[in-house]
Amino acid sequence: MSVERKCPDCNHWNRENDYCSVCGTVLSPAIIEDKREEEREERRKNEPKTPLDLFLENWENSRFLLIRISFKIVYTIWAIVMGIAFFFAYLTIGSNG
Repeated sequence: MSVERKCPDCNHWNRENDYCSVCGTVLSPAIIEDKREEEREERRKNEPKTPLDLFLENWENSRFLLIRISFKIVYTIWAIVMGIAFFFAYLTIGSNG
């Protein structure tokens, strides 16, 4: 079954083409979504870091050994707590059948 797409710019109907045969506008939803995802990724890269991100980065990469160790301890405790929470969530979901 052939796919027909109408060009949003020139209103020309195209048969099984990713680009308009008249004006060259992108018609394929997959290509359009890929371009949007690239734009989103570019925007994410250019965003400034949040104060929390800066704090955590400075805490992890501190020049003082005691501060770096405290970061590792807190991070490990957080990971264990999240693991336990995910396990209980798994048990809760599994008990419903």
